Amino acid sequence: TCQYLGSSDGKQIGKFKVNCIHEKQNKAFQEKCFSFKDVNHEDEDYLTTIRQFEFFAWRDGEDTPVAVQPMLDILEAVNRWQPHLGETRPILIHCESGYRRSGVVAVLLNEVHRVQDNKGQINIVDSVKTMKQRNKDIVQNS
Repeated sequence: TCQYLGSSDGKQIGKFKVNCIHEKQNKAFQEKCFSFKDVNHEDEDYLTTIRQFEFFAWRDGEDTPVAVQPMLDILEAVNRWQPHLGETRPILIHCESGYRRSGVVAVLLNEVHRVQDNKGQINIVDSVKTMKQRNKDIVQNS
């Protein structure tokens, strides 16, 4: 179940207390950092941080972004944050509808990492097919 977190502090969602730690916005996207604490445990092992990137420079109904720079800006911001994560920590990226355009960002991020790991070789079709197996609507078909 997905729930909009907004900017409110101290909100309880299920068994988690959610606090907004950091919020930054530019013309292309908003970046928010939240802490999630399991209220049933006092131990710090039950505290996690999630960084959310809300991409709004590419609006619902637009086939392609109006400008390339906002897309490059969000890719750079996510890449800057990603080294702080372990292998099992997620990055949350969403657009106005929560999928499709953010799916394009996810595919592009995957390809950036593929270029870095595989000495410049990319395979966008393979990335899209793999991601569509997990979520058929991740990238809009036209």
